[in-house]
Amino acid sequence: MPVHLTSRYHGTPVYPARDAGGEVHPTVGIRPSTPPPPGTPLVRHRVTGVESLEYLAWRYYGASDAWWRIAEANALVFPLDLRPGAALSIPAPGDLGEVKRTRRF
Repeated sequence: MPVHLTSRYHGTPVYPARDAGGEVHPTVGIRPSTPPPPGTPLVRHRVTGVESLEYLAWRYYGASDAWWRIAEANALVFPLDLRPGAALSIPAPGDLGEVKRTRRF
C-alpha cells in the first residue's frame, strides 16, 4: 500500500524489512503507539483476505488516508503488510485526532 499524498507519513521512505522468519515486508517508520485513554470505545475487527488498512480507514472513518490511525492504535510492526485473520482494534472516529482549542486570541 503506498503512502497517500495527504498522509502524515507522506515522504517517509518505504523500505523492506525482514521479520523473524526472514520474510520481507514493506514498511514505514511509524510513531510509537500510545494506548487509548481509559473508556475509549473500540471496535474489534477481524481482517479478511481483501482488506487493507487503507480500506478499513475508508470504511470506519470515511477517509482512506486515515489508515495511520488504525496502525498506531494497534502497534503494527508492518502496517503496509496486513494479513488476513489479524485482529484489530478500531478507535472511534471522534476519539482520534481531535483538537480542542481552549486558548482565546
